[in-house]
Amino acid sequence: YIMKILKLGQMLGGSNSPSDTGFKNLYSLDFDGVDDILITTEDSTIMPTDNITVGCWVKPSNWAFPDNGGNYYPFGCVSSGGWAVRFRNNYNATITEFSAIIRVSDTGSGSPGYITLSTGSSLSSTLRALTGFHYVALTYDKATGRGSLSLDGVEKATANAASGADLAYHALNNRPLMFGADANTDTTGEYFFGGNIDEGSVWNKALTSAELVAVYNSGVPIDLTQNSGAYVSSSNLQGWWRMGDPDGTSSFPTISDQSSNSNDGTMTNMASGDIVTVVP
Repeated sequence: YIMKILKLGQMLGGSNSPSDTGFKNLYSLDFDGVDDILITTEDSTIMPTDNITVGCWVKPSNWAFPDNGGNYYPFGCVSSGGWAVRFRNNYNATITEFSAIIRVSDTGSGSPGYITLSTGSSLSSTLRALTGFHYVALTYDKATGRGSLSLDGVEKATANAASGADLAYHALNNRPLMFGADANTDTTGEYFFGGNIDEGSVWNKALTSAELVAVYNSGVPIDLTQNSGAYVSSSNLQGWWRMGDPDGTSSFPTISDQSSNSNDGTMTNMASGDIVTVVP
């Protein structure tokens, strides 16, 4: 009977299986919502001007989100131009809006401006009833000027700039991509997010809806360096911060970029204990 149980565990890929050597997701970062941020390297590879997808898994401390009129950014670099994803409360904290903002070189008027992608109040009751981790992603396609915001691989909001418009970043005041906040300066954040964030990633391509569904993978993260099913853009992966994997708390304070680049992130105002075993 013991042998039969062992073989069953091996077939299921259990922790005692001799073949248990594949992709594992064991850690995420726990952000306090006060001043915790992961600051990445300010580099053009993760701040492209043509096409982009940025995504991560998020588990807010409370999906209803606290405070009247609050803004909560799981990631962003939009303070002085760029892009970000955010959750926002209305001023009596009864409506939660899921939205994104993107600065582009031409919004149709011939000058730089912002396009905003928002679910408004239409998704609020669904959002506020969520639990656990969910996957959020922002895409932009230069050829069409189309931005898209998705939750768990399903498109929830869109906005359009002029066809051919570049992603724009302020020439004098670029901000690095931050997780856990929007970048206020190169070293400080604002609109802090409280909760867990895992598997942050940037591609220099607007992933298709089928690819985003594949990345969501029914709630289980995948190895983004390997094409799998409908996901065929591993070669476009420019940054991948695994938030503690593979080394756990010994990673602190550096969260290595697991793509082919070296845009490592630095845990700022955080401790090694903020690398936790809470994952999708």
